Amino acid sequence: MTAQKVKITVLSDNFTSTIIPPLIGEWGFSAYINADGVGILYDVGNSGLPVLHNAQLLGIDLRRDVDFIVLSHGHSDHTGGLGNEKLRELLRGKIVIAHPNVFEKKLLSWRGKLDYIGLPLSREEMEKEFKLILSREPLEFTKGVIFAGEVKNYGFPRYNKGLFKAEKEGVVQDDLLDDVPLYIKTGKGLVIITGCGHSGILNIIRHAREVTGVDKIYAVLGGFHLLSSPKEHVDEVLRELESVAEKIGPAHCSGFQIRSTSKFVDAGVGSVFEV
Repeated sequence: MTAQKVKITVLSDNFTSTIIPPLIGEWGFSAYINADGVGILYDVGNSGLPVLHNAQLLGIDLRRDVDFIVLSHGHSDHTGGLGNEKLRELLRGKIVIAHPNVFEKKLLSWRGKLDYIGLPLSREEMEKEFKLILSREPLEFTKGVIFAGEVKNYGFPRYNKGLFKAEKEGVVQDDLLDDVPLYIKTGKGLVIITGCGHSGILNIIRHAREVTGVDKIYAVLGGFHLLSSPKEHVDEVLRELESVAEKIGPAHCSGFQIRSTSKFVDAGVGSVFEV
């Protein structure tokens, strides 16, 4: 099945892309997707404040217009908004789709010490407030929109440097299997949306083709986690992206180098992408 009409509005990102209305940003990501009238909130940002503020100014009623919440992974810059009582009140009772590992105790090695960067609510708290769907496998939850499930390795780098998780045995490197993009089948080809892209955007593209059976990539939008990558690696990734995608919209943790392409589309706060 293919989504006939798709509109993606960025609600939270590191940068804002409008003068009017006066929107706000923060480190993190959130996008509102309308696919044939079905509303999807992909991530909820770091504090939830930009999501609340920007949605109101952009005419998106979070209580009325959101049917599904999808969490790209468990890091707080994508899930922290669930700790915001005002935002949670508007979203309470909705369906939340995520990978089971989203509830792991996520840690970041930052300035010489470990910091907690996991989900602000426990699984038990989430189950009290939302309808949880947890899946490791791909799931088409509305026409043409697919929760990717675990992204396989296809020989390209994944990005988890400095990222850990606490387990019973101790602290271990986080393989971030909960990093889940969205694949949207449209008449122009696939639109791929990523939160951070820890799985590696090139692995994600191969996985999207395998899962959907669609070879043509119309657009890739979201975080590509290339902020700290050397220029040579970013250039290599960009060459690959340019060879397969018509539109490239790096956001959040992607860095500025990846923007140097004629296929660039803005994915800052307030940006709207329509198919």
